[in-house]
Amino acid sequence: MSLIYRFAFTLLALSGLLCAQSAEATISGFITDQTGAAVVGAAVSAANTATGQRSQSAADENGFYTLRALPIGTYIISIEKPGFRKYIRENLVLTTGQQLTLDVKLEVGALTESVTVSAQASLLETRTSEQSQLVEARNIADMPLGDRRTMNIIQMTGTAVFINYDSGGKPNFSLAGGRTQSQNFYMDGGTIQNMRLGIGQVDTDPPVETVAEVKVLSNSFSAEYGGSAGGVIVATTKSGTNQLRGSAYEYLRNEKLDAGNFFAPFVNGEKVRAPLRYNVYGTTVGGPVKIPKLYDGKDRTFWYFAWEGSRRSQGRTDQFTVPDALQRAGDFSQTYAANGSVIPIYDPSTTRVEGGRNVRTQFPGNVIPASRIDPVGKALIPFYPNPNRPPDNITGANNFRTNYTEKLTRDAFLVKGDHAISDKDRISMRYLYNSDDLDYTTVMADIAAENRVPARRHQHFFYGTYTRVFSPSIINEFRFNYGNRINHTVSYGIGGDWPTKLGLKGVPTDAFPTFNVTGMRTMGAGNHERRQFPIQQFMWSNNLSVIRGRHAFKFGFEYRPSYNYEINRPSVSGNFTMSPLTTGQPGVASSGFGVASLLVGAPLSMNVRETEVLDRQSNYIAFFAQDDWTVTKDLTLNFGIRWETDTPIKDYSNRMNGFDQTAINPVSGTPGVIKFMGVDGFRTTPYDTDYNNFGPRFGFAWKPGGDGKTVIRGGFGTFFAHPFDAGAPSSASLGFELSATIA
Repeated sequence: MSLIYRFAFTLLALSGLLCAQSAEATISGFITDQTGAAVVGAAVSAANTATGQRSQSAADENGFYTLRALPIGTYIISIEKPGFRKYIRENLVLTTGQQLTLDVKLEVGALTESVTVSAQASLLETRTSEQSQLVEARNIADMPLGDRRTMNIIQMTGTAVFINYDSGGKPNFSLAGGRTQSQNFYMDGGTIQNMRLGIGQVDTDPPVETVAEVKVLSNSFSAEYGGSAGGVIVATTKSGTNQLRGSAYEYLRNEKLDAGNFFAPFVNGEKVRAPLRYNVYGTTVGGPVKIPKLYDGKDRTFWYFAWEGSRRSQGRTDQFTVPDALQRAGDFSQTYAANGSVIPIYDPSTTRVEGGRNVRTQFPGNVIPASRIDPVGKALIPFYPNPNRPPDNITGANNFRTNYTEKLTRDAFLVKGDHAISDKDRISMRYLYNSDDLDYTTVMADIAAENRVPARRHQHFFYGTYTRVFSPSIINEFRFNYGNRINHTVSYGIGGDWPTKLGLKGVPTDAFPTFNVTGMRTMGAGNHERRQFPIQQFMWSNNLSVIRGRHAFKFGFEYRPSYNYEINRPSVSGNFTMSPLTTGQPGVASSGFGVASLLVGAPLSMNVRETEVLDRQSNYIAFFAQDDWTVTKDLTLNFGIRWETDTPIKDYSNRMNGFDQTAINPVSGTPGVIKFMGVDGFRTTPYDTDYNNFGPRFGFAWKPGGDGKTVIRGGFGTFFAHPFDAGAPSSASLGFELSATIA
C-alpha cells in the first residue's frame, strides 16, 4: 500500500501538469475568407452575457482557433481582423461539456463594419464521438416531475433503469446497460458518488431547481471519464449573474387528487384512500456581490443560494395475519390447515423417544392451559392488533388490514460563489447539504414492536475549483472535493429496557428483541441499529488543456481516497424464531403453530449479534491522456488512454479474513482453512491491487458533405467499474463480532 501512496503523492506534486473532469464547454473552428483561405491571427473573443466575463483566442496558421473552459451560458462571439468586417454571433448557448464547432467566413471590408448573426438553428457537436443526452434548465422547469429531484431527470433520458428507487432513499440504477451502482456522477466537476468501496451508489439527489443542466454520457466517451462500466452523469449547478434574480415555489399532492390503491381497505362499502400530504417548497436567489461604498462585484463576483424542503406524509396499506381472540388465550381448537383439518398443538415439554423416534403429547382439547403459558409469550401477544376483517380463507390468513403513514422530512440547500480574480484567474466554491429523515407510524400496540426502521441520512459536499489561463492555448483547472455521509438507522425499540419489561432474561437490554413468528407479522426490527461516523471521501484533480495546431490535448489525474467508519448492531437484544416445529409432532406435517410456540416460550432458535467498529479505507487513482485531432474541417479523430485502479479495502485493525485453499487445516488435516488478515504473515487485503487497468479509447466524428447538418460518429473503448462488494462496508467478518446462536 505504501507504493500506492508514494505514487499518488508524486502525481499530486505534478498536478499542475495533469487534468481531470470538466463540465465546461469548448468552441473551436476554422476562420477563412470568402475564397476559403485561412485568416491567420484573427482575434476571437467570447463574452458571457450574464456575467460579463470574457475569453480570448486567435486563429493559427491554419485559421484554426479554440476557446476552452467556458462556463455554460449564453455568449456573444466576436471575430475581427484588419481588412475584414467584424463578425458577431449573438445568443450562442453553450451547454455542459459541449464541444461546439463554429466555422466562420469573414467578409472583406472595414473593421468598423460588422456582420451580426442573431438567430440560427442550433449547431451540432461535430468534433466528438461521444453519445450523450442533455436536459437543459428550461426543460427541467417544464417537466411534470412527481418528485422534484435530479434523478427524475436522468430517468427521463431513456438511458437509466431504476431498481427499487424511492424518493426517500438513495438512487440505485443501471446506466446505459451497465451494472447497477457502477456509474459515475459529477456535479460541477466534483463527485457526489458514494465511497468507492463496497457499493458505488450516488450519495445525494439534489433538488432540480439547483441544477442548470444534466448531461448523460452513454457511449464512446473520452478518456477523461472513467471508473464506470455504464455511463457518466455530468451536472452543472446554477450560478449568480449580474442581475439579482430569485424565485419561490411550492408543489403539492394529496389523496383527493389521486386514485385509490387497489389494495386499500373498504369501509361501509367505500374504498378508503390512504392519506397523502406531499409538499415541496423552496426558494432560490442569486446575483452579484455588492457591498455599498466598499465593493461592486459586477462582472467579477457572484453568489447563489437555494433551499428546498420536502414534507411527505403518505398513507400506505398494511395487510397481514394476527392472532384471533381464541389463539390469544391459547385456544387452538379452531385453528385450521388449508385442507380444513384442525392443526394439532403438542406440548414440547413432553418430548420423549418412543420406537426410536421423538414424540410429543398433544394438549388436551388443543388448548394450552394457563399454567403452561410462558410469561414472556403472554406479555408479547398484546402487541399484536386485533383482527379487523374476515380472513382470506379458513387458515385465518390476512385477517388484518389498515393504513399506516410513512413520513419523509427532507431539507436541502446549496451555497455557491464565483469570483474572477483577474482576466486569467477564476475561482468557484460550492457547499451542498442534503438530509432525508424517514419515519413511520405503527399498527402495533407500541411502536417499539414495529419492524420498520426509521432512517436519518445526512450528506455534506464541499467543492472548489481554481482556473488559470496561462495563454489562449494553455488552461489549467485544479479541483478539490470533499463529501461525507451519515446514515443512521435505529429501530424504534432501541432503549427502554424492553427485555426487562417483557421478563426476558439472559440477553442484553439495549433494544426490543426481534420475534419472527411463523405466519404472523414480525415483532421488532430485523436490524436494531447501524451508525456511521461518518463515511468520508476526498477528491483531488487537476485539469490542463493544451492546444497545438489542430491537436487539442488533455492530460488528467484524479485521486480519491474513501474512508468508512461505522458500527452495525443486527440483533443486539436477540432475534427469536417461533416455528411450528417446536409445538408440532416431529416428522408430522401440518402440526404445530407459530403463535402456540410463542405462548409456551419455545423458540426454534435465537441469535444475539453485535459487530465491532469498522475502520476501512480504499483509494481510487487514475490518469489519462486525450488528443482530439481535427484532421480536416470535416473529420475529427479522438484518441485517448486511461489508467485507473481501485486499491483493495483495508481495515486498519485487520478485521477481515480469507479462505486459504492450499493451507492444511490442523483439525481435519485437509486443505482449506480460514486465515485472518495480518496474522502469521497472511495478507492484509482481500486481493492484490490490479495495476493492469489500461483503457484505450478511439472515436471519430465525420461531417459528410461539410455542411454541418449531418454528423456520423463512432468509437470504442475499454472501461473499468469499481470492485463490487455489497457486504464489505456494513459488517465485520467472521471472528470479529459478538455472536451467539442457540438452536
